[in-house]
Amino acid sequence: MSKTLCSKLAEILKGEAEQKKDVCMVTRERKDLKATILGHPTHSDLVIALEFSFEPTPNKNKTLNLAELVFLQEELNPFLKAIKKSDEIKVSAIHNHWLFEKPRLIYMHLESIQNPIDFAKEVAEALKKAGLK
Repeated sequence: MSKTLCSKLAEILKGEAEQKKDVCMVTRERKDLKATILGHPTHSDLVIALEFSFEPTPNKNKTLNLAELVFLQEELNPFLKAIKKSDEIKVSAIHNHWLFEKPRLIYMHLESIQNPIDFAKEVAEALKKAGLK
């Protein structure tokens, strides 16, 4: 994947791009989350980041698109309702990661094989519907 395309995906998703071999990684920190685990404040990407990867497939116009997203409980259903309108994006998991975290955080995994720009735009629009600007 080209660095130009990776940068474009990061721009759409409002994140930071990183190229690892032929995989584009995009990370978007949730600066609005003031999370604690076991009473300790945390800024770890493991807790407060939206993470995306885009990997080439044999079809040059499509990539394997993966995402792990973090939501507050009240953001989850609006996002889920919006992303379910996609014909291509599959929700592969909804779960918690941590015990004793505040606020309560819920994580969602997405996957698709489609045009990466289309994936990024669909996810970005669903994030807006959930209140993540």
